Amino acid sequence: MLSLTQGEGLTQADLNVVFAKEVVRKKAFNTKSLAKRKNPSLMTYSDFLNVLMILAPKIYPETSPDSVFQKLLLENVLPLAAKRIPVSVKEYILENSDIYKLLREEVTSPNNNHSKVNDGLEGIFNYYCELSDRRRKKQNAEEVQEHKKLKQGNGLVAVSSRSQEKYLQATRNLLSYHEYIIFCQDFKIFAKSVITTIQAGDIYLSSVDSHHGGDNAHDMNFEQFQEVILRIALTAYSDKDDISECVKVKALLLSMWKSVNTADATEKAVQGRGNQSVCDASKSTKSGDLNLYGSSTFNIRVLNMWREDQWRDYLVPVPEPELDGQTVLKRMLENSNLRLKELSIGLESSAGSDGGGHDGSVTSTLSTTALGKMLSEKPHVAEELLKGLSSEL
Repeated sequence: MLSLTQGEGLTQADLNVVFAKEVVRKKAFNTKSLAKRKNPSLMTYSDFLNVLMILAPKIYPETSPDSVFQKLLLENVLPLAAKRIPVSVKEYILENSDIYKLLREEVTSPNNNHSKVNDGLEGIFNYYCELSDRRRKKQNAEEVQEHKKLKQGNGLVAVSSRSQEKYLQATRNLLSYHEYIIFCQDFKIFAKSVITTIQAGDIYLSSVDSHHGGDNAHDMNFEQFQEVILRIALTAYSDKDDISECVKVKALLLSMWKSVNTADATEKAVQGRGNQSVCDASKSTKSGDLNLYGSSTFNIRVLNMWREDQWRDYLVPVPEPELDGQTVLKRMLENSNLRLKELSIGLESSAGSDGGGHDGSVTSTLSTTALGKMLSEKPHVAEELLKGLSSEL
């Protein structure tokens, strides 16, 4: 775990200050949510991640800002994460596979291919990318202000370094681990016990590219986010051996859809827009339609997918249709006729000229002697043939 000796300037007092600042910040901006807590002075999991992000540069001052947080996670929070070998899921996303068609094929028009959720997931991904970008810019601005305070006596103006500006530009459309965890929280992936936070960390690290010898991890692009969705589904429903991998993904998508289409989620979406009249006018308003967490298009796509699948429970295997006696008998007779034809051809081929036609070709007729011999040796065929004849009569 984390050791104070890893950061030269990190002391116990620094830890106390960072903890206190995070608690004060939560009190200032989230008074309503804090009122629901039994002890507002305690950190949530999201608060804990914020503290780790603040401490990461102090613990690894020589590491670049684009990977310092991941380095802290790999070496201190997730045990032996850098040494593990991720399980590949590429085989499930091969082009033209069911999962590829569901997650990655483009939606050509509003009235065609509407069961695909590619653009719906992209809306969610872009929402959390924007959160990541805002946080990075805010963190950079705070660092600039700290440098400005240090340089006040020298008459120098503190600005972002070229490397920092380059980093912000390169990560503008990428999702960081911090916002990825927020995504899991918003869509109730933890609350519904779909996966644990440790599993979520492993899924993230397994999906993003590694660099610097595999010790750190990049932020996440959209294609990797789609892979995360697949990994979450396979992990969450690993005990469901009787349903396909594609159906597991659909079950996860439906679970995500339900999480943003509840009364609580609708209230949160409306209050976030400052327009309570929207809910007062229509109690059936769906929060997904209000684009909560960027889910407006996702809401439409998943609902259409579910409708096409006749509102089925994805976690329950589709039962085999029950067959009536007539259908079973028909199949038995078809099998019997097939075996009779195969035996007839076999007997005629072995008999040579006895079974051939005038032109030397093999016919599909069976002599009375051969038929009697076959029925005496295979009584079950005789029984099936008798049933067929009785049915015809």
